[in-house]
Amino acid sequence: MEREASIVAFGEYLKRRSPGRRTATDYVSDVRQFAQTCDKPWQEVTMLDIDQFVDQQRQAGRSPATVRRRVAALKVFFDFLAEESNDLGWVNPVRYLRHAGKPGRHLPRDLRDEAVERVWAVIKSVRDRAWFVLMLRGGLRVGEVAGLKVADVLEGPEGGASMQVRVCGKGQKERMIPLTADAYAVLTQWLAARPASSEPYVFLNERGERLRANGIEWLLGRYGAQAGVHLTPHQLRHPKGLSAPTRGN
Repeated sequence: MEREASIVAFGEYLKRRSPGRRTATDYVSDVRQFAQTCDKPWQEVTMLDIDQFVDQQRQAGRSPATVRRRVAALKVFFDFLAEESNDLGWVNPVRYLRHAGKPGRHLPRDLRDEAVERVWAVIKSVRDRAWFVLMLRGGLRVGEVAGLKVADVLEGPEGGASMQVRVCGKGQKERMIPLTADAYAVLTQWLAARPASSEPYVFLNERGERLRANGIEWLLGRYGAQAGVHLTPHQLRHPKGLSAPTRGN
């Protein structure tokens, strides 16, 4: 469903759900506000896009109540889109407690060894350890991790260059990322355990389909919460004073 058509359909849905109330008018207006700041296809919207929208709203002087209502509108909107698409794997990018929290709260930018070790300790999945270390040690963006294909994992010549991954980043620009020995060991462990699939992508979900960027963001947020660390993909790519995560459990 196209962006404008989906907003119109959302308004009609709200009118049926709450006839005679202003909810439809207000929520549709809120979604349009967001649409003006983010031109991505709806299914590519991430938690970070919502972060940016909320920050813009607060910087523009919107009241806490207005910000909370707009966050609530977006949460209902993305729930509506997921139901309409019948895509059970579509993760809602809105985290209400995160996005509608107290105004003026800024996410910490520094991420150090102790915090990373705490998160690493709660990640038991071989797959999730692999994408985590690619972001941490290789500096890959979450979309680059989701788009990484098996054919993009390249072994250097024996005794020669380090192992590398081929990444297609912003502007469709291709670059080669050398991997440390630790990062390559974690990645190859997942490739050995990866189920056989016709999908070309390195990371698959439980249904054997591509693990999408919003799914990785959701998992990262969950692991951060379990470890008591407020963690974002941007922080993971730009840590300070960081060594490799401990091998093993």
